[in-house]
Amino acid sequence: MSKKTVNLGLELVNEEIDNALELYPEEPYRTIFASPELRQKLINYVMSGLQGFLPSTEDKSNRPAKETIPYRSLELRLHVENYVHWGIEYILETNPDSIAHA
Repeated sequence: MSKKTVNLGLELVNEEIDNALELYPEEPYRTIFASPELRQKLINYVMSGLQGFLPSTEDKSNRPAKETIPYRSLELRLHVENYVHWGIEYILETNPDSIAHA
């Protein structure tokens, strides 16, 4: 992935995480994901789910590498949104000690 694609992907993921967390109660969700460590785990979870969704930036001999993702694509946004919600639940299930400390 090129830096441009990664940056746009991260921008989209962070935006969707913020949007999703607005739907959850302050405690424990927003408080837990205010932690940089758990926020990064959520970002990693979502980004790993986007592997096939982000355009390939490998340099093929006859094709230029793509440097952007379809940022406003409804399909992509819905895919990211689903992964964010799944990631929130997954991280809470796999880090129960985080809830106790929140």
